[in-house]
Amino acid sequence: MELNESTEVGSVVVGPADAHAPGSPHDLTVTTRVLPGGSPTKFKIADNAPLLQLLEDGARHLGIHLLPPPPLRPLDRLHNIGKHDEVGPAIGDLDQSVGVYLKEKGTTKDFGIELVLAFRVNTRWAVATSPEMTPKQILALPGIGLDYQQYTLYLPGSSAPLPLDKPIHLKRGDALEAQRDGKYGEGR
Repeated sequence: MELNESTEVGSVVVGPADAHAPGSPHDLTVTTRVLPGGSPTKFKIADNAPLLQLLEDGARHLGIHLLPPPPLRPLDRLHNIGKHDEVGPAIGDLDQSVGVYLKEKGTTKDFGIELVLAFRVNTRWAVATSPEMTPKQILALPGIGLDYQQYTLYLPGSSAPLPLDKPIHLKRGDALEAQRDGKYGEGR
């Protein structure tokens, strides 16, 4: 049977696959760029794909690595870029489909990826609120959630505790170690 032919199946006539039939997925061409001001790249994605996939595919096309790495959900943020190149707020629901999102008023097929200052303590990932933070502030971050009186922060491979109230400079992808030794809690 030719691709453009139709055939009768029982009492129903089945025609050629129509990618644009109501309810059937079809590919959309979207652009992504690294924020702020990166060069855009175009690629195709199914309209029924979740925005999370758009974020992941966009990063792959741009040659960047999202943090944390798979299989964890990225902390990096996806933004819609408006018609006049204005960057919209981070998209909160990355589980919604690209097609449903694009039906919202004011959205475009242009997206930006914000690479956040993500780092980890042991296996817990968080986004730094500042490039310089104290161990006390780091341990208190929602993604880390460790009591500074019970845990001590260390640089990887070091046995010297980081001073509790002395800021350290954080870089994207940094790894720190926390041990439940209570050294910060001693004498308090």
